Amino acid sequence: MANAIILVNTEPGKDRKVAQGLKKIKGVEGVFLVSGLYDLAATVRAGSSEEILETVYDKIRPLSGVRSSHTMFCLEA
Repeated sequence: MANAIILVNTEPGKDRKVAQGLKKIKGVEGVFLVSGLYDLAATVRAGSSEEILETVYDKIRPLSGVRSSHTMFCLEA
């Protein structure tokens, strides 16, 4: 299994709408409004890192209101 944290910047005022869209995507396990450089953080789990990248490129980034994203793959500690 692969895990990642996806940080998302949204268009002004679109953070809650994007959060609702993220919650509907298969593999997205958690969605959080955050403060700081990003507007949202989502935790994603998939069978491989390639599947996570597909989720980001094909499902998260095309969501209406998404301005940009930053993917952080989680490594074993």
